[in-house]
Amino acid sequence: MSERYLTAELDAIVRLILKKLESCCFTCDATKDLEVGHLFERRHRLTRWDTTPDGNNHLQCVECNVRHESKPEIYRDKFVLRFGERAFDDVASRAHSNQKLTYSDLLELLEHKQQQLAELKSQAA
Repeated sequence: MSERYLTAELDAIVRLILKKLESCCFTCDATKDLEVGHLFERRHRLTRWDTTPDGNNHLQCVECNVRHESKPEIYRDKFVLRFGERAFDDVASRAHSNQKLTYSDLLELLEHKQQQLAELKSQAA
């Protein structure tokens, strides 16, 4: 498996996980056309696939996700209101860390996300 393949697999599984964890837009509560929103950009690989409740990724409607590009304070303010400044600072610190993910790290992360999705599916059954 190439690193590009692992990245695509992780992106896909995070979409599935978030759809099990959340049912509406993080910023406006819309329930249609939901996609993965990133508090900090996808290029920050340490937080790109963060599916913890107070993590970097949440479902957003298309409009809010696009709006985030020009008005990131909307998502940030909602995040801080829900989880607190300390949680925001934690995600920011991880996003801006100089730590690099290795190929082995990506493999381990994919295994972890597969387990998380399996647990969510079994809970829903």
